[in-house]
Amino acid sequence: MRPLFPYLKPAYSLGTEVVAPFTLLASKVSGGYLPSGAVGTLEEAAESSGGRCFTVRLPEETDRTLPTGRPEGHPTFAAEARELIGRVAVAELPHGRVLGPHSAVITGHGDLVQEVSQYFGTWRPRQHPLYLQPFPPDPVEVPGRLGVLAYQGGDKNWAHFITDVLPRMAIAEQCAAIETPDRWYVPASTQDRLGLLERIGITAERRIDSMQVPHVRADCLVVPGLPGIEQHPAWVTQFLRDRLLTPSYERVPGRCVYITRGASKNNRAVLNEGDVVDALDAHGFVAVDPGALTIDDEIRTFAEADIVVSAHGAALSNIVFMSPGARVIELFPASHVMPCYWKLAGTVPGLDYRYLCGVGPERQPDRTKMLVSDIAVDIPALHAMVDEHFHR
Repeated sequence: MRPLFPYLKPAYSLGTEVVAPFTLLASKVSGGYLPSGAVGTLEEAAESSGGRCFTVRLPEETDRTLPTGRPEGHPTFAAEARELIGRVAVAELPHGRVLGPHSAVITGHGDLVQEVSQYFGTWRPRQHPLYLQPFPPDPVEVPGRLGVLAYQGGDKNWAHFITDVLPRMAIAEQCAAIETPDRWYVPASTQDRLGLLERIGITAERRIDSMQVPHVRADCLVVPGLPGIEQHPAWVTQFLRDRLLTPSYERVPGRCVYITRGASKNNRAVLNEGDVVDALDAHGFVAVDPGALTIDDEIRTFAEADIVVSAHGAALSNIVFMSPGARVIELFPASHVMPCYWKLAGTVPGLDYRYLCGVGPERQPDRTKMLVSDIAVDIPALHAMVDEHFHR
């Protein structure tokens, strides 16, 4: 079904909106836990439910330097070089709930809080897939203050966990008017996530696993906003480096890493990976599967790398740990790029970012189709970009 995703997703969202009134009625039979209304912002959520909301970071405009790559001057980068990153807030919601499996935030009055309950490919509240599950379990009642870090995708996608979930803790910490939560609601059922949570101070007694407890209601739900999804503001990178990066890790000149992705089709698989590995082997590259590493080894691999080559994918979120003077080359399908890791690279001190689109027919750039396209790497162009790194 994956190749059809760009076409099926809109139909899926519209279908969800059509059935939502009926699932909402069905929900009332068993507790009425589906949200009956919606509010747009954390400010509106606090005002309508007797809570409080504070602005933590004001809107900021960023102006990025266009990257070097092939083909030169890809229009997607130019279109997003200047970007407004919205304000970030944190709210206290009395008797608020979080409902899985997508960690939707619901006020004590039963309103979906859209700002922190986004879902990919939807644009109206009742297109949210929670409306396909009218009979969720009863909420686990949590006394005291519960901070919400969980966010859709963070339980499955490594990049979302690092750049969307963890920085929400920084937002709460930056608001002096908000008392520190007693516990945190966060995806914590895998060893890699547990390792990072321990590093930032969320120990076992201070967390509730959103993957094991999909529905909670707290005396007071503390809800940090989202840290500029896929915009990667510089303060997020600084937080992650300060809290997760071992200071003694430094770039090792000549240490070259190729990040493998796997052979699953229609998922940005590198179709000629054998040729890529052979080409990079001539330059001294070592192929690495980040999923096979411990957390510390994964961070260290990127921190010590002189150059990293990787297809677009979640593993590239680890470039946040790379060192000054290093370079990353991101591989894309023909014609398509997604600029999120270019934006992230621009906030990592001294990191040089390059991109290389694959060979194939020219097509109109399309984000959704890029996600289900595979990559035929231009081997001569890859050789040239790697050579350039060592002869700069």
